[in-house]
Amino acid sequence: MLRNLAARCSAGLLTVILFPCLLHAAHRPRRDPFCSQADCRATRRLLRNLCNFIVKKKSRFPTIYIGGYYMRTLVAGYQIFHDPRYLATAVAYSHYLLRRQMPNGFWATGYGPVYLADTGSALGLLVALYPHVDRKQQQQYLEAVRRYVSSLERSHMIHSGGALGTGWKHTQGNRVIGPIYDHYTLSSALTGGEIFTWMYDRTRQDTYREVAYHALRWILSTMRSDGNIPYILRLEGANWNERGNPKNEYNLWHKSTYGTSAYVGEGILSFDLHCANPAWQAWIEKAVQPNIEFLLRTQLPNGTWSKLGRTSWDRTRSPGIINYLIWDYEHVKADPRIAQAVRRFDAFIVSPQNGRSFGLLNDGARANTKVRINAFNTVTSLTGYALADILSPGVTSRW
Repeated sequence: MLRNLAARCSAGLLTVILFPCLLHAAHRPRRDPFCSQADCRATRRLLRNLCNFIVKKKSRFPTIYIGGYYMRTLVAGYQIFHDPRYLATAVAYSHYLLRRQMPNGFWATGYGPVYLADTGSALGLLVALYPHVDRKQQQQYLEAVRRYVSSLERSHMIHSGGALGTGWKHTQGNRVIGPIYDHYTLSSALTGGEIFTWMYDRTRQDTYREVAYHALRWILSTMRSDGNIPYILRLEGANWNERGNPKNEYNLWHKSTYGTSAYVGEGILSFDLHCANPAWQAWIEKAVQPNIEFLLRTQLPNGTWSKLGRTSWDRTRSPGIINYLIWDYEHVKADPRIAQAVRRFDAFIVSPQNGRSFGLLNDGARANTKVRINAFNTVTSLTGYALADILSPGVTSRW
C-alpha cells in the first residue's frame, strides 16, 4: 500500500513532503472488505443478538460440537464487544467439558457415540479460551487435550497414510465400545489438522505437527480436479474404495459438499497460521486453491451454499465456509472475489426474514422434532462463528 501511495506522490517532491504522505497512509484505518458500512452495523446487531441468545438459552448445550461452536462464538464476541458475560459463560462451559472427559481421555458426543470430529469441534473452545484464562486453567486445558491425543495414538486411530479414524459406536459408563477405524475426512481435519496443530503450538513437540501435516495431506490428496473435496466415511455409505456405485458417488461428492469444505477449511487455516513451518505453509496455501475456486464458483445467487434443505447436514454446516474464505483473503491472496462472496453471504444473513428461513433460532425459527432443533442449533452456532470473523477478521483463530 505504501509503495502505491508513494507512486501517486510526485517523484520530484522532497522527502519532507513525501514522508507525511506515507505517514498518513500508515495510520489510515483499514477498510473492512467483508461488509458494507450499513451491513456492518446490521452484522454487529445480529452477532450481539446471537451472543445474548447463547448466554440466555444455550449456556449448557449437551451436544458437544454444537456447544463448542456456541461458546467459541461467545469468546469471539467477548473480544469484539468486551462483554464479560460472554467470556464467563464460555469459561463455565469449558469446566463442563472437562468434567465430561472420560478416564480414557475421550468425550461422548452428547447423542451416543464418540466421534473424533465432534471432539475436535468441542476442544476448539479450549483452544480459543486458552489466552483468556489463568495459568491453572490453561494447564487443565492442556492436560485434558494431551490425554485425548495420547489416547488416540494408543487406540490406533491415526493411520499410517495420515487419515484419522472415526471413533466408537457406543459408550458404556466410562468405556468406549465398537471402534470405527474407518478413515474419516472430518476427524482428520478437526482433530488431526486443528487439535494436533494446537498441541504443537503449545509444546513445540514436532510429532504433533507431523500428525497434522499428514492428516491434511491425506485429505487434499482426495480432492477432485474441480476442487470438490469428498466426504469420506464408509459408515455413512461414502466409501472411498467403492467406485461406480451411484449412491456411494452421491454420498462422496454431493450430499455433504459444503459442510465438508467448511470443516476441512477450519483444519487448514489452523495449520497454516500456527504450524510454524514455511515450507508446509507454502504447500498448503497452494494446494487448497482449487477448493477455494470451487467455493467461489458454486456460491448460490443469494450468497449461501448448498441447494439441499435448510435442515440438511450440508446446509447447516455451510456458514463455516466464511471463516475459510476470510483466512484465504487475509493470509494467502486478497482476491476481491472472496470479499464479494463474503459480502453476499453477509447481506443475506443480516435480513431477519432470511435469518428465519436459514434457521437462526434467535430470529424465531422453530421446529417440532429434536433432529430439526439440533439442525437449527448447528446453523445458528456456526453462523455466529462466521459473523465474528466478518466483523473482526481472524478473531476466531487467535491462539
